[in-house]
Amino acid sequence: MRNKNRFFQSITLDFSLVIAIIISVVLTGFIFISFGKNEPLKSVNEQQAEQQSQVFRPTQYIVTKANGNQYIALTPANTQVKTIEDAITKAKFSGAETKKSTTHAIQTILSQKKSQILRYPDVVPVTYFNTRYGKTINSGKPFNFNYFVLALDQSNKGYFINTNANEVTTVNISQLNTPDVWQMAAKLPTDVGVEFHKYQGRVMLSYPKQFKLPVYSYLVNQRDPKTYVSALLGTLNQLSVTQEGSKTVYTNKLNNQKITYDPSWETVTFEDKNPKNKLPQQYVNRLNLAFSQINLLQLNLMDTRFYESQAGGQKITFRTYVKGFPVYFQSQSGAIHIELSKNGDQKSTYSLNEIGVPVPSNQADVQLPSTETILKQLHDAGVKSSDYDFITPGYEWLINQDSQAAVNMVPTWMIETPTGWQSVSAYLSKKHVNAQQD
Repeated sequence: MRNKNRFFQSITLDFSLVIAIIISVVLTGFIFISFGKNEPLKSVNEQQAEQQSQVFRPTQYIVTKANGNQYIALTPANTQVKTIEDAITKAKFSGAETKKSTTHAIQTILSQKKSQILRYPDVVPVTYFNTRYGKTINSGKPFNFNYFVLALDQSNKGYFINTNANEVTTVNISQLNTPDVWQMAAKLPTDVGVEFHKYQGRVMLSYPKQFKLPVYSYLVNQRDPKTYVSALLGTLNQLSVTQEGSKTVYTNKLNNQKITYDPSWETVTFEDKNPKNKLPQQYVNRLNLAFSQINLLQLNLMDTRFYESQAGGQKITFRTYVKGFPVYFQSQSGAIHIELSKNGDQKSTYSLNEIGVPVPSNQADVQLPSTETILKQLHDAGVKSSDYDFITPGYEWLINQDSQAAVNMVPTWMIETPTGWQSVSAYLSKKHVNAQQD
């Protein structure tokens, strides 16, 4: 009887095991089917479009309250930003129309009560907005913009503003839950008060009162220059390597390309003088070419943003950003600087340093003067408006004196002159010295 029970138990166990295996296989199949439906493998093009969308995304979120007060939200929660951006993605945009406008009209739109503003540091093609938010906005011809104003006052309007060209593209917006979006926008942190003012024929962001920004500290990650060499030129055994003082030059004579490693600035400069190169005619294609160059390196671009374009997109700068503000002196020209000549030759400079893990900073917040105070300082020093192009708050990249492996991001006012960017204090100090020498 005991053996008979064991026999039946054995059969039962074997049968149960078979059933368990069958169920496991079926469930595994369902999991793979489900994964295939919901988590498709991204193609190279999709990954590149996503990376491009990150680099060319807005750097600051500005909310205009119901009373007209405006604030930059430097520390919004990810959920807040995602809710607003998801609402833009789900909304329907139609009837795009581009018109020339006056600075007064642009100032009025940018100061519109109950609105959410996405700010870009320089003009970008609307195709980047379309890619990021899944739109097909077209006003009959390509247009560029550096501010997008989402009206949340039930007017069902959106405005793409190009303050460089004084153009406004108006769109009709539907399928937007305006009350819910406004409720979320109204909860964004009011970190820094701002206004929009007319200056030198353009509408510019202004800081009406003095404001404080924290000092941030990070460990520095330094990339190996040889990774750029292998990614852009090929294997080392195909190249000639020479020294020019402290600089190391890697040359690929077959395709007229070379890389120069400068240890003093900790940069590498890539030059491509291939006769087959051609300068793209359209602005968007010049930006795309610059991004494609960066994308070859597969860099970590988490903190890198498009910053500035000059000469119609022949000079393009990308910078590291900290809490919505650009970083200066990471290298001579920016985190990444790309130049395209008229015949299509390319010159790209990359900083080998990137910010890594944040570390505690024991430095007090820095109080910066208002825009008006800075303008007065420049005026009193005899600086004409024609002597410079732009002024803006930003962060200086300064080596941490307590640790050479760390860097401090110190807030300051920056000024752009024909010779490049420098801090306003350094610019005025140098001007004062030169005046004494004269």
